[in-house]
Amino acid sequence: MGIETRLVYGFPDAGKTWYISDCIKNDYFHKYGSTLILCFEQGDMSYDEDALSERRTSVVYYDDKSDVEAFCSEAINQYKPDRIYVEMNSEMPELASSFPSSMNVTYVCTFFNWEDLKAQLANNRQEVGRMVSASSQITFRGCASKALLAPYSQTFRLMNARATYLRQDPMGYHEKAFDLFLPFSLSEPEITIPRDYYLPLWLDGLDHPEHYTGKVLHFTDALEIRKTDDGLRAGLVVMTCCMSDLQFLSFRLAEKENLHLGWATFDARVNDGLVLEVIDITPARPPKDLIFNPNKEKAPSVRNEHFRGLPRL
Repeated sequence: MGIETRLVYGFPDAGKTWYISDCIKNDYFHKYGSTLILCFEQGDMSYDEDALSERRTSVVYYDDKSDVEAFCSEAINQYKPDRIYVEMNSEMPELASSFPSSMNVTYVCTFFNWEDLKAQLANNRQEVGRMVSASSQITFRGCASKALLAPYSQTFRLMNARATYLRQDPMGYHEKAFDLFLPFSLSEPEITIPRDYYLPLWLDGLDHPEHYTGKVLHFTDALEIRKTDDGLRAGLVVMTCCMSDLQFLSFRLAEKENLHLGWATFDARVNDGLVLEVIDITPARPPKDLIFNPNKEKAPSVRNEHFRGLPRL
């Protein structure tokens, strides 16, 4: 199984050292085993190694010259830890792929300093996308209100729809970061879905397929219907920022004889599991923009070279 390893991502001064120190300070693992911190990036905050030693924790700092696998293996052989925290380096995108097989990554989280987020999205979009797409939890530290995060909701959820997003205010209070805004009412038995409503529908359906069971959806703008390895699917090719960020975000269609392939508008009833049963279909011309870019006229946008790993409905 290997040694339980937790990866902590973030740009310098995002709070990685604080988070790891706090985890070790406030748990009881030290009573049952030892911990090793592999530090690949040092910011303004330093580890209190005397305090950590009382918790049976050691810190080893990467020297920027050693082979990563050899560095990790040597530290593991020296300290023989029962678990490992890794303070990641955002400028070393392939770092995790160099870990020895003895390290079993069980949890990945990312931290952003709210004051730096806008600049990081503008100047380091690929790095943001890389960290978020790899994480199970993303925390925005020092954000004074949930409303400030609202414009970022769709962007981050498209980068990683399965992750948990948290806001930490300046006093340390934590809460869910994003509430998905739906531009349509769930109380109606029939819902009209123009092109601009497609992503909110897709994202909400990913979390809550039960919202749509039994409802009729009217797709008034053309979707592409494809025959794939797992059956018929209808959806849009979506881009967050650049041409390397493409993913066919789609819904599964119930099998139907002679169903039109290609672009079409259609009405469909939603069955259990968010499977669409086509009721009526009309072939349509492909839209002017074959690739849907939700951030074309919006800010902020995020580039994510791992966007192809996003799950499909």
